[in-house]
Amino acid sequence: MTTLQRRAGTPDHRSVTTAPLLGQPAAAFPAAPRWGRARLFAVPGLVGAVAAILAAVVTVPGSTLLGLLVALAGLAVLVTAQGLLWRRQRQLTGDLQRSQSSFRTLVKSSVDPVVILDDRLRVTFASESIADLIGVDPACMIGQPITVAVHREDAPALVAGLSGPPAEGNEVAVRTARIRHSDGRWRLIQATVRDLRADPDVGALVLYCRDVTARTHTPTTDPELLELSLSDAVTGLPNRAALVRRLGTLQRDAGGRPFTLAAIGINGLDADVLAPGTEATVLLAVTSRLVRVLRGEDWLARGMDGDFVVVVDGSKAEAETLAARLVAAIGPLPIPGGTLHLTACAGVTALAADVDPGEALRRSDLALRSARAAGPGSVHRYDHALRIAQDRRSALRADLDGALDRGELRLVFQPVVDVVMHRTVSVEALLRWHHPVFGEVSPTEFVPLAEESPLITDVGRWVLREACTTIAALDEDTLAVAVNVSARQVRSGELVPDVLGALEASGLPASRLIVEITESVLLDDSHVLEDLTVLRQLGVRIAIDDFGTGWSSLAYLVGMPVDVLKMDQYFLADVEHDPARRAMCRAVLHLGASLGLPVIVEGVTSPAVLTLLRDMGHRYLQGYVLSRPLELAQLAAGAWADLELPAGAEAPAAVSPALPS
Repeated sequence: MTTLQRRAGTPDHRSVTTAPLLGQPAAAFPAAPRWGRARLFAVPGLVGAVAAILAAVVTVPGSTLLGLLVALAGLAVLVTAQGLLWRRQRQLTGDLQRSQSSFRTLVKSSVDPVVILDDRLRVTFASESIADLIGVDPACMIGQPITVAVHREDAPALVAGLSGPPAEGNEVAVRTARIRHSDGRWRLIQATVRDLRADPDVGALVLYCRDVTARTHTPTTDPELLELSLSDAVTGLPNRAALVRRLGTLQRDAGGRPFTLAAIGINGLDADVLAPGTEATVLLAVTSRLVRVLRGEDWLARGMDGDFVVVVDGSKAEAETLAARLVAAIGPLPIPGGTLHLTACAGVTALAADVDPGEALRRSDLALRSARAAGPGSVHRYDHALRIAQDRRSALRADLDGALDRGELRLVFQPVVDVVMHRTVSVEALLRWHHPVFGEVSPTEFVPLAEESPLITDVGRWVLREACTTIAALDEDTLAVAVNVSARQVRSGELVPDVLGALEASGLPASRLIVEITESVLLDDSHVLEDLTVLRQLGVRIAIDDFGTGWSSLAYLVGMPVDVLKMDQYFLADVEHDPARRAMCRAVLHLGASLGLPVIVEGVTSPAVLTLLRDMGHRYLQGYVLSRPLELAQLAAGAWADLELPAGAEAPAAVSPALPS
């Protein structure tokens, strides 16, 4: 193996010539003109030509005037040609100077050492910082094959990876290999490779190198095992173990410099979405997009659950700007057979000397969860409010497990009013939780926690029994009750036995029970439709809750076991001033009418909206403007039957079909 020499004197690059600077690739500059040195002989040539012409004039008798004219014409041609050549020379020299200046600026702006290889994988340029990486003078590397210092076990894979056909679109790859340091030790070097061989102005491979060797491993550690343990098998990026080591190193050696952690979550990479055999290709394409956005000093790694993590050399504001660019770089990705629609969001947290790597990663994950909740494209910064909210969720998740046995759960009932007949036709059973420490906990907070575990099935079974028992105990024999059933309970295959058990235990007629499901459940396995069909045959009515926010389609509704549509309150936001939302409210109403399905509008909170909906023809309304949810004692006292509509509009002719009694 050829031995590389240590650093020698650095040549002076202050003067600019037509030849490439020592250690810089010739392909990075405009080629020096082939006639560049001929310019040195242009003036003597011109003088000789003039002398020859004058001699011809003198030696040709009787043709002095004619010879003089010929001589002058020739002289003019020579002067013009020389002027054009001189101008072209100055233009090319200027282009060369600008190209050299741009190249030096580009190399100096990269914190990572830069190595450029020709098509034979020989070094044509190495930045000065390469000496800090492997202890070798960059001038001594020029002309050497890249494999000269590569571990013999890594060389074949590296050569194969670099020798492939030129990539399209400046694609970026990541290669990792063991490189011998001048002190004899092996260093694990990771290179981000830009294949610019197809670029006529460059025609080379550009490698941005960094040392990813763990500083804490012992000399007896097997380098190959070390590399495998610290690299992601698909992308070649550092894995979570390498990330934790990197964070520990920064915590010790930052020296007051600000560093920030940005967690990038990619949505759409689920295994059930990707075609078999395409996962690795997609991950490499995503990695390439992220790498192209990173600055030279940023450090990319794989995180948990397929996420990516970037260690940003800079403040939180810089990290947020970079994270926004990374998120924007993720979008539709062409794959065999179609397009994969990817979205991303990011969470950012600052690294501090008093925060260990594990806590830093937890904070970035909390920020990422917050961003995911806000929707695709969001970038959120960690703050202590997120930690408090996480601690609260953890406490609620733990306490919810025994809440039913401790009697902390109860039902309240909100009336659904027929504004044409001025009467309550049904009530919706709503779950409430009074926590011994936190007090009343919002259903929007604890229901998602319950849906994350099998507990939701037990709670749903209890709600069915409790709601049916409560309504059956009333003196009124026409009032119906609606119960929300979770998708998990429907998919469990236990919905029919649970409903039958609740009806038998309470004695409530099946016609007075309305089971509310979400739209997405209709698209589930065939057994779901079979169970819903069985319930309808028993007399139970099926309602689609939050209709219009999911997979609403006339094609899906036709032939489905559905009796009632409940329009989501999303459509009521600014409905008084937004013509588009008013049009949607009318569209849902007419869709239900065309299918013979009554429409219930939930979330009506003001008299003005109530009047507007009545004018459209909506008949069944639910919301605070009519009644807040009633406690069990209020329901038993008949508060549901004593409701009064807000003073104002008379009821117009109804468009919505009547609810079956």
